[in-house]
This record gives sequence, structure tokens and C-alpha cells, in this order.
Amino acid sequence: MDWQQLFPTYSIAIDNKNSAVVTSFGESPIDYPALHHKTVVSTNHRGFIKLCGPDSEKFLQGQVTCDLNQLGADASLNGAHLTPKGRIIFLFSVSRDSQGDLLLETHPSVVELAMASFKKYSVFFKVDITEVTNQFINFLVSGPDAVTIADDINPNTSRPIGAGTYSLSLHANHAHECLSSVCADLIPAGQGYSDLLRIRSGMADVIAESSDTFIVQMINLDAQNYISFKKGCYTGQEIVARAHYRGSVKRRMYILKLATSTLPTIGEGLINSEGKVIGTVADVALASDKSIEILAILAIKSADCAQIKFAEKEFVELTQVPLPYETPE
Repeated sequence: MDWQQLFPTYSIAIDNKNSAVVTSFGESPIDYPALHHKTVVSTNHRGFIKLCGPDSEKFLQGQVTCDLNQLGADASLNGAHLTPKGRIIFLFSVSRDSQGDLLLETHPSVVELAMASFKKYSVFFKVDITEVTNQFINFLVSGPDAVTIADDINPNTSRPIGAGTYSLSLHANHAHECLSSVCADLIPAGQGYSDLLRIRSGMADVIAESSDTFIVQMINLDAQNYISFKKGCYTGQEIVARAHYRGSVKRRMYILKLATSTLPTIGEGLINSEGKVIGTVADVALASDKSIEILAILAIKSADCAQIKFAEKEFVELTQVPLPYETPE
């Protein structure tokens, strides 16, 4: 989609490594606090996988944590695909397209991993699994008028991902037309702002580097309607159920605001003032020119620490930001 044509007075910056990613419309992290009070459309590059064929739903039902029987015609479900040991290969949101085929939205870095894993299990099913990333555009609408704007664009593809924040996925052929009627009421922003909004929603992305690392409870999927504990068997279900019913979860994900502009890498260890590794970075984004926000998987007993450090950096002050949902005890 031609974002420059939609917002001709803004200076668009494109990611050097991926021309599909718009990094900014001239804004920088110093502008993010002010954007929080405005109605913003922010670019959000995602990957898309299509499942079609008579066995599509039957196949997917046996592979993922959500219950496909609960998927309505104009709705979506969040889910995860796991290894037999219960570790997350990738996360997704699934909906049905105009032909009734299943469309999975996920992080673009895991599309190949996801398809390869699915194809290991699909040999006995009549299902075709294809990447259709280039056919769709995803973006977030956030701010005071977000719900109205999202409904004006396309209520059938709008789904909430946090307070006042909505994700929309449109076919690339129609995205420009759908957005052009409302763009005068929106401030545009790039991928960096979308990354921050996702962190504030308490939803971690599983990327290629963190695939096969986390169990579902570690990143709070049991608190975000990613898991059905009533559906039948699926790959990795026994591990998920054991942790749920035996109450053996010792690590949870938290939102932390750190007084630094240095970004840790996803998967990097977090060290407390006693020199102990108490957690891992699950996701990270700049929040301003002087602070970052991270999703951190921490040992529950160590979650109240006041300072942490990562890599060889100095200790930094942290503030724990309340999650927008409650986690199970």
C-alpha cells in the first residue's frame, strides 16, 4: 500500500532491511508520549498463512491451543502452535476470509517455521498451506476515537488488542480505499509505535529467535484467551494442562518500564542487584527518548525488584506497569 499517497505531508522512512516495514512518518520516540493522547494509525507489518481444503479446520483443531468451534464468521481467535514438549513455535490470530478459508496472522519472522511445522503433521489431511503475506496489510488504530474509526474502516476485521487499540487486517487491494475515507482524522506513525502498543497490551510476540523457548503460561497466554481447556487433544496439550491444573507455574510475564534508551535483545537475561539472573526479555520497544518498555518473564518470587541490568550495562531503575488483564493464581 502507498502510505505516502495517504499521508502526503509526512516524511516516510522505510526499514533498510525490509521495504515492507514503515519505521516512521517523521515521528521519533520523543513524540510517543504525546501520541498516546491522539487517534493514531500505526503501520504493523505481519505475516499471513492461508489454510484451505476440506480438512483445514479439522487439521488446525488438532494442532493449536484455541477451539476452532468457537470461530464465528466475522470474528477471530488467538492461538498458539506448540511442540510436543509444550513450547511455543508461534502465536497467531485466526479468522476466515471471504471464501471461508482459514487465515492466520502472525509475526513475519516465524512464517517459514510455522509452515514447516504444520506440514510435518498435515500429510494425512486434505489441506493446502500457503504464505499470503503480500496479499494483506495490517495496522493498528489507537487513541480516543479508535473504536469508531476501526468500525468505519472495517468492523469485520477489527479486533481489540488492548485498551483503545485495535488491529485491522485488510486485503491489499482494498486497504487504500478503506483508509482513505478516514485518514484525515488520523495521525500516522510507524512500526516502532505499534511495537510499543503491543507491549502495553501485555501481548508478547514469539519471533524466530524465541520460537521453541516459552511455555504458554510463561507469557500469560492462559490469561489472554489463547487456550481452551475444554477442547480435545492437540500437540503439546498434556504439558499445558499439567502446568494449569497442578499450579506449577513459577515464572510469569510482566510489563517493565526502564530508565534507559538502550534496547536489550529478545531472550537476553535480566540480572538483579544480587547478581542473579531472574528473568528473560520477551519483547522490547522504545517508549520515549529516555525510556524503554519491555515484556519480561520473571521468577514470580523476584518480580518486585527495583533495579535490573542486562548484558554488561549498568543497573537501571525500573517501574512495574500493571498488566491490562489478571493472571491466574
